[in-house]
Amino acid sequence: WAPTCRSHRKEAHDMKTLSTEALHARLAAGPLALFDVRGDVEYEKGHIPDAKTAPLGSLVFRVAHVMNPESTVVVYSTGGTCRLAAEAVERLGNLGLRNVYQYEAGLEGWRAAGHPVVPSTNPKLITQGPVQECRPLVVDRDRAYGGAFRDAPVDVDGAGG
Repeated sequence: WAPTCRSHRKEAHDMKTLSTEALHARLAAGPLALFDVRGDVEYEKGHIPDAKTAPLGSLVFRVAHVMNPESTVVVYSTGGTCRLAAEAVERLGNLGLRNVYQYEAGLEGWRAAGHPVVPSTNPKLITQGPVQECRPLVVDRDRAYGGAFRDAPVDVDGAGG
């Protein structure tokens, strides 16, 4: 599942933002913690050079736990009416990161300014079409996922238990 761009009910009034020119200048100055918060598939199809993928649903696990509270972090999504980046800024701020910026123009603005968008060099295989064969997933319930599966599974067939 990847979140889709949609309007959210809440607007951030004091959000730190970067313009396309400011982001370009920061990237030219050296390494920057730049995260694409769209889904992994969208990221693989095309992203701002040097950006890392951190979809909104896994943002906390991919970014927040490894960042120092004073780290400068920039997040972006598609741009336009897409609110994923704004939501990412709010989530990271709630976790104590103090220097989180939203690149509001997003991938659309970056591309419109004539800057390069690159695909992933080693994209994951994305399958489409009917499933030819489906085998059940077998999980060692005592050791898998740090022992998270301690009780009987709710859905034996669907949960691989």
